[in-house]
Amino acid sequence: MQQQYHVLEIKPGQVGHVVVNSLPGLFNYLGEELPLYSPLHLDPQALDGHDLALILPLGQPECIQVFYRINEPDADVYVLDEHNSLWHQRLPYHDEQSLLTPLQRFLQSLVYRRGASLPLDDLSEPVSLETLYYQVLPSGPGLARRVEHRLAPTAADKAFYDVQAIIEETSPGQLSATLYCDNCDNCEFSELEYGDQLYAAVARQILVKRLEPQRYRCYITDLDLSGLLDDRHGQSILLLHHKAELEKLLNEAMDQA
Repeated sequence: MQQQYHVLEIKPGQVGHVVVNSLPGLFNYLGEELPLYSPLHLDPQALDGHDLALILPLGQPECIQVFYRINEPDADVYVLDEHNSLWHQRLPYHDEQSLLTPLQRFLQSLVYRRGASLPLDDLSEPVSLETLYYQVLPSGPGLARRVEHRLAPTAADKAFYDVQAIIEETSPGQLSATLYCDNCDNCEFSELEYGDQLYAAVARQILVKRLEPQRYRCYITDLDLSGLLDDRHGQSILLLHHKAELEKLLNEAMDQA
């Protein structure tokens, strides 16, 4: 029997009803951009035992909240952004530091770029966003029971490769990416130069510079969308979606290299 989720959207002067026909569809719905912070009120019976049943009621304005749950060999990572939009990714798990540090670096860059782009007289948005970390427990495949606050990741004791991406619109509806690898002598790889071989070229360069023999994921740690956003700073969920798509293409290329 197909499970459905019913969402009541309460706006000034009107109430809307949205039917979502699957859990992946619910993730997509909750991951949409929002113009302002929108609180979520969950029916006590909805999503019973799922991670989201514990995560969604904890949403707060003016901050970014990172939740993770370990279920080796993977971990689920969730982010509630400053408008309460939800982002989710399932990643290979080795340890908490390697799981969280790349995301921490990305969010630090995001917050910095956001603060730099806000007009000084814009009081509708907070100048800075605090990032909070939580672990969903217990680990493993069982039902989620509780959420515990965690400190932000500490400085990494091993090298992480910072990969910066810039996405620009080269023509109406046509986007182009440029990647920079900080630990590869600041190499620049543009889609205009490499075409559909862009990610393969970046993957080869990263693998040449790595000292470890084993393969592991590469992460985007900085993303510049200023060329797409005009005078807007862009909601965090938008940057997280672009980050996930770039990482998918890059890691597929690394698997094939």
